Amino acid sequence: MSMKLGAVLLAAGSSTRFGSNKLLADYGGRPLVCRALEAMHAVFPAKACVVTGCAEVAALAEEYGCQVIVNSCPELGQSHSIHLGVQAMLEMDAILFLVGDQPLLRAESLLLLTKSYLSAGKGIACLRDQTHMGNPAIFGAKHYPELLALSGDRGAKGVLRAHDKDLLVVRAIGANELSDADTPQMLDQIRI
Repeated sequence: MSMKLGAVLLAAGSSTRFGSNKLLADYGGRPLVCRALEAMHAVFPAKACVVTGCAEVAALAEEYGCQVIVNSCPELGQSHSIHLGVQAMLEMDAILFLVGDQPLLRAESLLLLTKSYLSAGKGIACLRDQTHMGNPAIFGAKHYPELLALSGDRGAKGVLRAHDKDLLVVRAIGANELSDADTPQMLDQIRI
């Protein structure tokens, strides 16, 4: 029996530091979120969804064949988006979570993460580069209750840290792949 992997792109943030929806910012002639959508599909998930409250991001997600999950309460923080993603993926054996503001993330690194997770027998796997660790990450079904128990504007890093013996850390192929673009200046630096 093959494992059913779901993929959830968390795309409901308010982008307050960016000043506008950063996922729609131009990156290489396309909205930034398209890079994450393309990378996510490279792992051929059994089911893919995008959690967002933005109509433009939802339309792009549908173009890529993703189920759209509307987060109408983004003020509840990232944990609420994680809850919505897990609830949509309960029939999956594991969920790959990723965010839409990592323009240097490569599909090859997501493939490496997925293949490593499948062969390692661990319950959690995440990517790391020189300066960041934790996102994207894969969580097996046994960790869904902990993800559903998260609250506030906290992601799943606490779940990662609580299970170091059940965690596989995979080095990203490229440098700075996990750098995120929280401000226009950060996006400009990443472009260079």
